[in-house]
Amino acid sequence: MLGRLLLLCGLLCVGPADAGWSGELEFGYLASSGNTQTESLNGKFGLDYAGDQWKNALIASGVYTTDEGETSAERYAAADTLSCDVTARDYLFAAVDWEKDLFGGVRERLSESAGYGRHVLMGPTHKLDVEFGAGVRQTQANDTGERQNDTIVRGKAAYQLALSETSRFRQSLKAESGESNTYVEFLSELKLAIVGQLYAVLSYTVHHNSDVPPGNEKTDTFTAVNLSYSFGK
Repeated sequence: MLGRLLLLCGLLCVGPADAGWSGELEFGYLASSGNTQTESLNGKFGLDYAGDQWKNALIASGVYTTDEGETSAERYAAADTLSCDVTARDYLFAAVDWEKDLFGGVRERLSESAGYGRHVLMGPTHKLDVEFGAGVRQTQANDTGERQNDTIVRGKAAYQLALSETSRFRQSLKAESGESNTYVEFLSELKLAIVGQLYAVLSYTVHHNSDVPPGNEKTDTFTAVNLSYSFGK
C-alpha cells in the first residue's frame, strides 16, 4: 500500500527532464571497543522536486545499533509529501508517513493525511512553513501485534535559517493525534559545508508516543553526526 501511494505521488509530480530535481545522501557510522562493544549505523536519502506550482518531497531513513553483539535498535522510516501552491503563500498538501521500529512502543505506523499549508516566512535568510490537516492512521503494537485504525489530526511547523550560501540550520515539529495515540516528532539539524557538495550534518531527533506498552519508554532520542552529499538543482 505504501509503495503504491508513493508511486502515485511521484507520478503526479513528473515534469520535464530539466525540472527542479535535487537530492541528498547521508551516512553515519560509530563504533566503540574495549569495555563496551557497540556499533551504530544510520543513513538517510531525500529526493525533492520543485516545479512552478507542484512540489514533492520524499525522504527515507534507517537506524541500526548493536550492543555487545546484540541488536539494540532498528528503525526504518519513509515519508512523501506532495504539495500544490494555491497562492504565493498558501498551498494544499497530501502526505504519507511510514515507520517501523522493532524496539519501540509502536512497531509499525502508516498514516495518510491531507490539508492546508502556509509559507509564513519566505525571505532569503528565514523560512517558516506551517501545515494543518487530517487523515487516517494504521498502527501495530510491539507487544501484542494488535493492529488499530483511527482518524487523526496532523500539524507541522518547519523553520530554516540560512547561515551562509552553503550552510543552514533547521528545526521541525510534527504531531499527529488520534484516539489510540499522539505521536510527536522533533528534529533539530545543522548542515555545514565541507567542500563542494559534501557536508557535515549534526542532528538531534526526538520521537514521542503518548500510549506505549508497559516496559517501553514513551520518548526515544537520536543524535547523529553524518556526512552528506547533495546533488541536483
